Amino acid sequence: MWTGEAEQEIDMTRRAAGRRPILSVDARGYSRGDSRRQSEYQQGLVDLMTISAEAAGLRRNDWDRQKAGDGELAILPPDEPENALIDDFCRILSENVADYNEDRIEDARLRLRLAVHNGVVQPAANGYAGAGVVVVSRLVNADPARAVQDALPRAGLVVIVSNRVFVDTVAQGHTVTRPSRFRKFTVQVKEYRDDAWLYVPGFDLRDLILPEVPPHDEGPVRTPPQAGRSTNVPSSSVVNTFQGEVTAGVIGVQENHYG
Repeated sequence: MWTGEAEQEIDMTRRAAGRRPILSVDARGYSRGDSRRQSEYQQGLVDLMTISAEAAGLRRNDWDRQKAGDGELAILPPDEPENALIDDFCRILSENVADYNEDRIEDARLRLRLAVHNGVVQPAANGYAGAGVVVVSRLVNADPARAVQDALPRAGLVVIVSNRVFVDTVAQGHTVTRPSRFRKFTVQVKEYRDDAWLYVPGFDLRDLILPEVPPHDEGPVRTPPQAGRSTNVPSSSVVNTFQGEVTAGVIGVQENHYG
C-alpha cells in the first residue's frame, strides 16, 4: 500500500525530470591494470575532469555525477553552455590529458572517450534514468570511437557528439570548432539507432581509414583501421577512401558534407 510520503516522493521525481546536458567518459584499458594502476586511473580521471571543467568556466561542483571506476556519467545544470563544452572543455581536457601522459609509460597513460548529449533524464533509486542516459551510454561505447583510439594511439581524447548536439550547436555555428572537424557515423545497438559525430582535438579525421565491410548479412571484415594524421604534423599526401556512405556492420561511418 502506497503511503502519502511515497506518493509525494514520486511526484517530486516526476517534476525533476527534464532535458539536461549529459556527459559520459570512459578510460580505455582500465581493466588491464592492477589495483595500483586502476587507483591511479581513477584519481587521474577525476582530477583531469575537474581541472578542465573549472578552466573552461563550467560549474563542476553543480554536476550530478555517477561514478563507475573507469568512467563517469555527469548530468549538468540545464544552463551549462553546450558551446563551452565542445570548444573549451574538450580542448582543455585534451591538452591536460596530453600533459598527464607526457612522462608516463604507455600502460600508465590515460586515453579517454567522452560522449556529449542533451536529453531527458530523471532521478532514480540508483542514479539516473531516461532516454538521455541510454543515448550517451551507447555513444561512449560506440565501435567507431574505439576504432579511432586504435588508429590514433597518440590521441588522449576522442569526443563523440550526439546528432542533436551537433545539429543544434555545432552545425548552427555556435562553436568555434568547425563542423568539418567532425566525422559522421551511425550507431545501432539493439533498438537504438541514430547518427553521431566523432571529433579528436589535434587530429584530422577526414583522412582516417576505418574498416570497410560487406553488407550487414555477411558480417564485418576484421581489417584493422589505419592511422589518420595529426593536424600538428605536416603531411605530403592526402588519402581519402570515403566516397559517399560507408556502412560498417550495424555501425557505419559516413562522409561529412559540412563545410
